[in-house]
Amino acid sequence: MNTTYKVCALDTTKGLDMSQLTQNYTKPAGPTVRSARSGASTQASRARVLILLAATISFVLSVSLWFAGNQNEGLFVGIWVPSIISLGAFLVPRRTES
Repeated sequence: MNTTYKVCALDTTKGLDMSQLTQNYTKPAGPTVRSARSGASTQASRARVLILLAATISFVLSVSLWFAGNQNEGLFVGIWVPSIISLGAFLVPRRTES
């Protein structure tokens, strides 16, 4: 399936000609970039799972410490959860639609 886009092309050496300002560009059918990056997306998915697993373990450990009578330790471990999720949001690239 071919996709046609309007592309703005401006040649400053010849001056501004409004009739040549937009040109049609047809993207040829073929494999998409997504198939070339399937390994990277698998690694990113695995990293997201590990980050969420670490945050979940931290949360469960925090609640366990709190109800075991160690409120200060439970609070300390509990503040790791947003830190772990923030680190994951910073390090793991976001999915983009191409």
